[in-house]
Amino acid sequence: MAAIRPRDLLTESLLARLGGTRTDPAALGSADVAATLHRDIGKLGDAGYLNVALPPEFGGLGCTLRQAACGQRRLARRAPLTALAVSAHLYWTGAAADAYRAGDNSARWILLEAARGALFAAGHGTAGGDLRFADPRSRCEPAGESGYRFRDTTVLSSVTPAWDWVAVHAVNPANPAPVVGARDSVGGSMTARAGPDAVLAFAGRGSRCTPAFRVARVQAAGAPGDVFTTSAVGWGHSILASVEYSDARRAFNEAVAAVADAATAAHSLDTWPVAEAGLRLDAMKAKIAEITHPWPLVREPAPDLGGQHLISVFTMRNEVAEGARRVLSLTAQIGCAPAVAAL
Repeated sequence: MAAIRPRDLLTESLLARLGGTRTDPAALGSADVAATLHRDIGKLGDAGYLNVALPPEFGGLGCTLRQAACGQRRLARRAPLTALAVSAHLYWTGAAADAYRAGDNSARWILLEAARGALFAAGHGTAGGDLRFADPRSRCEPAGESGYRFRDTTVLSSVTPAWDWVAVHAVNPANPAPVVGARDSVGGSMTARAGPDAVLAFAGRGSRCTPAFRVARVQAAGAPGDVFTTSAVGWGHSILASVEYSDARRAFNEAVAAVADAATAAHSLDTWPVAEAGLRLDAMKAKIAEITHPWPLVREPAPDLGGQHLISVFTMRNEVAEGARRVLSLTAQIGCAPAVAAL
């Protein structure tokens, strides 16, 4: 376990200098906001925050998923849009670290790229979209030496500006013949199978990203079946849920503080919206902890995550998303509802 935690790198001085405070994901389409996030990411990189999930031998902290989630909560409390923008980098490097510690070197290149300063993103849909791991509506097809061609633009957009590598994933509906030239991340030829395949690849840009296209996984469509992909799901949903929870908590705290400072604050906090929002926030945090706290630093080589554990991850993500929406709705009512009469 890391002696220095990710949250320890997020000093008050650093947080005060970050500009990604807007919470509307649509703002990512603005050139000004993208430039602000680019500067924020540079500051986080200088502080070592982007390498917290890397094992120490790669220059990182070797943090646990629990520690990474806590760091993201602290970051999102002050700069939610910046936290969202670096989430993919943290969960791809976290998943690669899990695989590396379990003896799987196929994703080691991700750790090496991150150690030299490369930024990882994810093509998970339009700005603000949720984690979509090989969405069955997304399609790709074999494309000779390039490996695969991804045609669905919804998996080719990212909430991370100025990335070096972006993960793209989709389903190849049928692949009855061998794929010519498709190679995995360690240079071996991928074996084609009949039936739908889930394809995960990374596209790079810039002269330092060589080769510029890496096929990381080709697996039968369905539940992930190896350390890297299962960890990507666990880290991804936990990191994103932590950001969403923290942003909802920030909005709630600001609303309560505004009411408490008002001249008519005698009983204005004694309302049902305040109570329900507080209970929902506590439940959201506990739900995230159910996934992040027991997540081991070293994954088993062949984890059984296709059953109840995987269901628990998706259940957590759904409950946090629904809870955050409800908290924001209740927050809008704080200060407007009449005080609850004392019994």
